Amino acid sequence: MVRSIKASNLKDHAEIAACLRRLSTHKAELEAKHPTMDKLCSMSQDLLFSVKNKEVASKLEARLDSFAQRWDRLVQSLEMNISQVQLSSTVSTTKQSEMTHSGTVTVTKVTTREKVSALRHTRESPPPQKKRQVVVDSELRKRFDVDFTEVHSYMTRGEAILQSPEFSVSRKDGSIQELHDKVQAIDRERPEKYRKLQEATRTAQTLVEQEGSRADDIAQAADQLNQRWAGFCVLLADRLTWLAYQTKVLAFYSLYEQSEQAVDSSDNWLKVQAPPASEPEPLKVQLDRCREEVARLSSLQPQVDLLEKQLKELKDEKEGEEDPSAFLDADITAFKEHYRKVLEDLRARERQLQLVLESLPPARYKETISTLLAWLQQCEAKLSIPSTAVTEYPIMEQRLKDLQALQVALAEHQGEVDYLTSAVEQVFQKAPPDISQKYRIEIDAIMARWRRLGSTLTDSVQRIQELMAKLMQFENDVKTLKKWMADVDVFLNEEWPALGDSEALEKQLEQCTALVNDIHTIQPSVNGINEVGLYLKKEAEPPFAIHIQKELDELNAQWENVCKQAYAKKSALKGGLDKTMALRKEMQEMQEWINQAEEDYLERDFTYKTPEELRKAVEELKRAQEEVHSKELKVKLLTDSVNSFIGKAPPTAHDALRSELDILTANYQRLCSRLDGKCKTLE
Repeated sequence: MVRSIKASNLKDHAEIAACLRRLSTHKAELEAKHPTMDKLCSMSQDLLFSVKNKEVASKLEARLDSFAQRWDRLVQSLEMNISQVQLSSTVSTTKQSEMTHSGTVTVTKVTTREKVSALRHTRESPPPQKKRQVVVDSELRKRFDVDFTEVHSYMTRGEAILQSPEFSVSRKDGSIQELHDKVQAIDRERPEKYRKLQEATRTAQTLVEQEGSRADDIAQAADQLNQRWAGFCVLLADRLTWLAYQTKVLAFYSLYEQSEQAVDSSDNWLKVQAPPASEPEPLKVQLDRCREEVARLSSLQPQVDLLEKQLKELKDEKEGEEDPSAFLDADITAFKEHYRKVLEDLRARERQLQLVLESLPPARYKETISTLLAWLQQCEAKLSIPSTAVTEYPIMEQRLKDLQALQVALAEHQGEVDYLTSAVEQVFQKAPPDISQKYRIEIDAIMARWRRLGSTLTDSVQRIQELMAKLMQFENDVKTLKKWMADVDVFLNEEWPALGDSEALEKQLEQCTALVNDIHTIQPSVNGINEVGLYLKKEAEPPFAIHIQKELDELNAQWENVCKQAYAKKSALKGGLDKTMALRKEMQEMQEWINQAEEDYLERDFTYKTPEELRKAVEELKRAQEEVHSKELKVKLLTDSVNSFIGKAPPTAHDALRSELDILTANYQRLCSRLDGKCKTLE
């Protein structure tokens, strides 16, 4: 079609105008097809990317290139023809005509001022002469052609947009901004194009009035243009109404989706929330966050009301048409119910968190627990060090004071424990079971440690007091026993009395016997001291255990020595006394025999009246002499026994028995001497 239009060697202005109109129409149609061409190129590119076969892709790409080249050649050819027509028109017109034709090239670029000026010039010009009339008619035709072409091009471009398939599809999402902008651009141009239409119509009327039947084509073109303009305006109004309604629909569904997402977000947030915290600080954070969520969701109430209002308005606008619910299918009732439920759940959680926060103990509770736990830990650390082991008494006494000081401090902290118990009881009454259980476990653990500490302190104090009492008893018993053994040692180391002094020996033997009896009496105490000592050693610290063992060893060694000495002295005293008594008895019997022999043989007077009597007296004295001399062995044995006995005794014990022995031997020798002398005398 473009090639069939003659664009060169045009001389007639009517022919030039008709050619220009045809070219302008084709150009407007080409511009209207430009979006379709862009869409085709885009789809072709997607198709090329999706085709896996290289050969098919190459063929398809070659076809697309060929089509694009044809499009470019068509555009170039059209522009070239328009340029040639414009050049022909420029050569054959005056300067004023050149300005008018320049507006034709730019397609709808003639200003209102130029049009008004031209119209005023036409109206105010005096009736021209015949030659001048021809020029004016030619100018009117050119002006009509320009206005006609501009309005026709505007409607062609507008219809290409207004008849887009996009207007047949209602949508709930996406954007119609580009389409809206295009329609608004068309609507903004409409007043100016309407003025052009009016000018073209007036120009056509003027030509009809001046040329008559020769301007029928002009009148027919003007009528067709007005009819087309009326249809175009109806289409434009319908599209503007459609866009306004579609904009409301998109705004409604956008608001509906935003509101629904906000409600779903709050619902999902609520589902993943952790149970109420058991500590005030994190619980306050939870409560603040919940309040923010409640406030955010509550602020949607105006939007929810607006959605309901907008949906009603949208359905009312479509009343009388097809069922609007088929397209406007948003379930506002279900959404409002969901919104109400989520909001109520949020407020319920807010009330729950507030209740839990109010049920939790005050900050003093946490401070008291921290202080008490620190003190308990300190006390437990002290008690973990063995403090009841036996050691030196002053050290144990200091340890006892420390433990008693802890007991006093325990009593002073009783008020804190009572406060914690009371505060937790309040929590048990108000807080949920899980929170109450947490605080119950916490307070039970503290109370268990508290009772264990009190019991441990009591046991430790009692234990150390018992051990201190045993240690003091042990030390006192050891001290007493050592003092007694020292006194006994003095007694045992006294000088022995004279062996001949039986009274002294008997007295000393009585004392020694009493000592032995005392030993027998004290032996259980000594055994008790050993038992206590071994018990204390078992409970003592290693260094002090060595000290106790050494003390026991020394005590037992000294005790055994005292016992041995006492038993030995008693045995010696008893043997000495018995021996002394036996020797004294023998010496006494011997002395009695000597006295009797003296009385019988030396102090008696013999009568010697007859020789027979004298002979009998001599014989009797000889028998006496033999008897006396027979006692010499006994006297010797007795002397040896006494000498042997006193030889074992201390020197101070020799004198008594020796003096008695000396008297006895002297008396015996005197008896023998006197008896021998008397016997000789009688002989």
